[in-house]
Amino acid sequence: MTWKTALKLGVSALILFVVVRAIDPKLLLQVIGEANPLWLLWAAVWFVISKLIAAFRFNDLLKTGDVHLDTGPQLRLYWLGMYYNLLLPGGISGDGYKIKVLMDQFGKPFRPLFSIALFDRLSGVLALGQLCLVLVLGLPEFRSWWWVWVAGILLSIPVSKVLFDRMIGAGAGIWVRTSVQSLGVQVAQSVATLGIIFALHQPAWWLGYSIVFLVSSVVAMLPLTIGGAGARELTFLWGARVLHLDAERAVAIAFVFYLISTAVALYGARYGFSRDKNF
Repeated sequence: MTWKTALKLGVSALILFVVVRAIDPKLLLQVIGEANPLWLLWAAVWFVISKLIAAFRFNDLLKTGDVHLDTGPQLRLYWLGMYYNLLLPGGISGDGYKIKVLMDQFGKPFRPLFSIALFDRLSGVLALGQLCLVLVLGLPEFRSWWWVWVAGILLSIPVSKVLFDRMIGAGAGIWVRTSVQSLGVQVAQSVATLGIIFALHQPAWWLGYSIVFLVSSVVAMLPLTIGGAGARELTFLWGARVLHLDAERAVAIAFVFYLISTAVALYGARYGFSRDKNF
């Protein structure tokens, strides 16, 4: 174990300690225990849909670098990358694995593949911001600043195009396609989160929880913890205080989402033990 991995484990443990100290653990377990299983199934299905859309987006970006994968191998590589994101420090380690595989098997240089993987991430962050700004317009306490949120949404479009042109340099049609896919990923994950919110009997406060979820998704991408563990829960805890939401249920939503995402990613383990390493 390297010192960086040890540090991230320590940060994860510290964050989880802070979260547990700030809530009632017994009430948290009670809230999770009362969850509606059908809504949890809804959440799991929509999370898988979000990952399928993300995989197809990555595949479309790979084609701009003259890397062509059939659907089956491409999904296998994407899921294996998700699996390695759980095992390795930060939320981007799986991208490094995918880059290495593509370099070895297609003889492609590092830089264009890195640009593709990085833009794939950045496009997701921009879509998160766009959707979050749209939802913020629904909160009365922030509605007076509507022009700021609308300006942010409008500004994000040329920012995305400039990043695409500099990092990918393909036709505008690919930019439009991948931008729509990025928004589709975040919408699908938000729908999945709605399932968790409904499962925990909090439909009246769905908007606040959904906004906190989008913010937490950005925080979980930062390479501060192992697989984002603890980072999302802490963001939900702070967000609950700002928006006057139930702290235990906020943390429960984050925890259940983490369990679902982990279960889906663990499916990629079967490819890690496969004898056929070609994609």
